[in-house]
Amino acid sequence: MPGWGDLSRGKNERVSSRPRPSGFMAQVSTLRFALMLFAIAAAFTVYVGHVYATQDLLAAVQEARKENQRLHMRYNQRKAAFDRATSPTVIYRRARALGLEEDVAYGPTIHLND
Repeated sequence: MPGWGDLSRGKNERVSSRPRPSGFMAQVSTLRFALMLFAIAAAFTVYVGHVYATQDLLAAVQEARKENQRLHMRYNQRKAAFDRATSPTVIYRRARALGLEEDVAYGPTIHLND
């Protein structure tokens, strides 16, 4: 009498009605797929965080540039005001107002004996 093993071999073998899946997904285990999916999600999250951090940094740099430009303008205004207040024309005018007279001669020439 034949056993179950004898009946399952050969032409009596059961044929699956579903076709066997082939390709990349059929060769990847569930754990490996989950790890790849997690790695892709982590990489995407890091990328999005990097984009937001870069935008924040750009905003801070632009704010610092505005502040730097404002400080340069303030320095230039103050320097111009100081230069106007201490220009030779202003000094000569104030000296004349005090009664001082302009003279070309600064004093006698100094001779050194060797």
